[in-house]
Amino acid sequence: MAETLVDQALRLLEKYPLCDSCLGRCFAKLGHGYQNRERGRAIKLSILMELDRKIKGHQLNDLNEIREVLFNSGEVAKPLYEHYFKDPMQERTCYLCNNSLDEIKEDFLSKSLKILRERKVGYVLGVRLSVRTQELETSFATENGLIFYESMKNEIRREVGKRLSSLGYEPEIDKPEVELVYDVETREVKVTQKTKRSLYLYTRFSRDVPISSWYSKGGESLDQKIKGKIIVPFTEPSSVRILEFYPIVLEEEPKEGEYSGYIMRRVGPIGKKEFNLLVQSKPTVRYYRVTFFSENRIGHEIYAGIQDVVIQAKNYEELSQKLREMNVSLISVDLLKTEGRHRRVMSLLTSKRE
Repeated sequence: MAETLVDQALRLLEKYPLCDSCLGRCFAKLGHGYQNRERGRAIKLSILMELDRKIKGHQLNDLNEIREVLFNSGEVAKPLYEHYFKDPMQERTCYLCNNSLDEIKEDFLSKSLKILRERKVGYVLGVRLSVRTQELETSFATENGLIFYESMKNEIRREVGKRLSSLGYEPEIDKPEVELVYDVETREVKVTQKTKRSLYLYTRFSRDVPISSWYSKGGESLDQKIKGKIIVPFTEPSSVRILEFYPIVLEEEPKEGEYSGYIMRRVGPIGKKEFNLLVQSKPTVRYYRVTFFSENRIGHEIYAGIQDVVIQAKNYEELSQKLREMNVSLISVDLLKTEGRHRRVMSLLTSKRE
């Protein structure tokens, strides 16, 4: 029989002392609209009631079998423990947060409020955990098969963000100016400027000038010319000319114009949601003009066996497979046009700025 949520939680409490929030975070993706503290307390109460049922039903031969679970459940188990045991109940600190999670949230909230009252800025929240805590969480979740687990970092950020919103300081998720990063070890909040991303459209009339210097082998590349970080949702090998506008996201804002064969047209700032939408939208069909040599007549002959043909493919890898099957000597490839959801997304993003 499959292990129930209560069975899994009981197994955890047999091994680890866990506060309400840290137990609830083990099942954070179950149920909607609850805080992890509420989840954890509800689960503990269910376990305690089930243990009490077994005691009253004479299904437990030795009360000492549940002593560890009661110790590890904390304050909520104290009434049941004192009912069946005469010695004082042990107080144990949470295995994951060392009973500091509530204090951390309050500290982050108060320090963030102080900053936001002094300067009105669009912000998002960040949390930096110690390496030890990150490793502890990772091993805890993986070793216990916790597929519904949420990181401590996410819980802190989410709950502090909700409380700030209720006080009139709603985070600017899409286009923040700064990030308020709380360091759990030092208990300091650092204000870091958020990098602004801009959407550009480009065509490429040159060949063998890659976007990234990583592939340039010491030659020219677009990022060297622009001198900034570049993110491309999709592209083509550097040997392929791109004759339809492709999207590119830059953290710098170079002037519109030509850069080593790349024709750059600025669209405007792009927010996180827009960026994610763009990254998730890729061409489903691409049309390539291929120039090749073959003694057999396959496409439109240009001169003495040199021919060209338009080939439809999902991507360049599929095009390469088709060319191998054609058994021709490749001369050049140009991307002519594409089809897919990305065209609607790009149209939406560009129309917003016109």
